[in-house]
Amino acid sequence: MRQLHSLAFAFAVAFATASPGLAAGKGQPELPPTETSGEIVFPGVCGFDVIFTLDGKGATITVPRDRLIVIAPGLKVTATNAANPANSVVLNSTGVFHQFTENGNAVTVVTGRNILFDPFAGLVLAIGTFRFAFDANGNLVEPLNGTGQLVDICALIQ
Repeated sequence: MRQLHSLAFAFAVAFATASPGLAAGKGQPELPPTETSGEIVFPGVCGFDVIFTLDGKGATITVPRDRLIVIAPGLKVTATNAANPANSVVLNSTGVFHQFTENGNAVTVVTGRNILFDPFAGLVLAIGTFRFAFDANGNLVEPLNGTGQLVDICALIQ
């Protein structure tokens, strides 16, 4: 259940570590957003390992009340089947993560085009507005839900 959290936040962490240029205490990202690249491997996420290669820009914006916004203008993610590297797809993942606390739960609302993993939806490109939540112990308490389209990435790279 924590894989959705892990995958979603792996992209956020990639940006947070790649873009330390936040204006101290002002909640403003460095402009333009910082270039980011790299690989993230998720074992068994599709019944086989998937390698994500990031290429683009990203920034993390901290805002009052423990809220966080992660932006990714121009981000392209290549998802590759590690067992069969000829099977890959390049996806625009230029959406926005809005993270905040609600009723003691860590809530994430994503808008635009975002790559997510949910134990029910699977590994998807979520296009639209979706949300999910975890309790203080890291347990999924609100599975991925929202409006828009979910594209099965595993099927694209099988």
